[in-house]
Amino acid sequence: MLIIAVFAHLAASAPPAVAADAADRAIIGFSMDGGHFAFEEYGVQDGSGFPYSNIYIINLKTDEWVKGSPIRVLVRDENATAHTARHQALTEAAPLIEKYGTVQPIKLLASNAVGERVTSPHTMTFKRFHNLSTLWSVQLTELDIEQPGECKPFSPVRGFALSARVEGQDKTVELYRDKKLPKSRGCPEGYKLADVIALGESEDAPVVVLVHKLTFGFEGRDARFIAVPVELPSWR
Repeated sequence: MLIIAVFAHLAASAPPAVAADAADRAIIGFSMDGGHFAFEEYGVQDGSGFPYSNIYIINLKTDEWVKGSPIRVLVRDENATAHTARHQALTEAAPLIEKYGTVQPIKLLASNAVGERVTSPHTMTFKRFHNLSTLWSVQLTELDIEQPGECKPFSPVRGFALSARVEGQDKTVELYRDKKLPKSRGCPEGYKLADVIALGESEDAPVVVLVHKLTFGFEGRDARFIAVPVELPSWR
């Protein structure tokens, strides 16, 4: 069955969550036509100690969640494990995963693990095509942005922009910029780059940047993920 195969893959490829509210992530995949992307974030809440799993399926053309997504599971038992929440969430998400076919293999172009210490959390450098020496960089810039009323107690909150460049060239292309904070994002105080993911190596392959979102939590910073569909320029 699809759910058994997906869960076995994710359980084997993703490390267990630790006792801090920094979600980890597992990539489920793209649809065959590159129009949809799915991933899971999971962990254990600070304060309550309850495990959770959230699964997002995104229409990359509209940059919106598909109907029925996200699937959110919170197991209100501090003795339960993240495995319990993940299995329940993946079971609930299986019909949507199958409907959109979001199980195609991915190409991970760059990645920063949740606990990894990096020189620059806002820059990732990678090869877009493995057989070429060209180095790409994706840059995240935090932005001052108008604060929704519910975020006033958490002032200041931040937005972000993404840009790309090829090493050795002066040209920089903006990939994404917040115009306002979507309500679904909460009240973020900062961001880090997490992953750059492609469906394949062709120039027109869809690309998603996963951004680590930092918000004010019960015991410090909570960390979750945002998936941003982008179009990398056709530089060689």
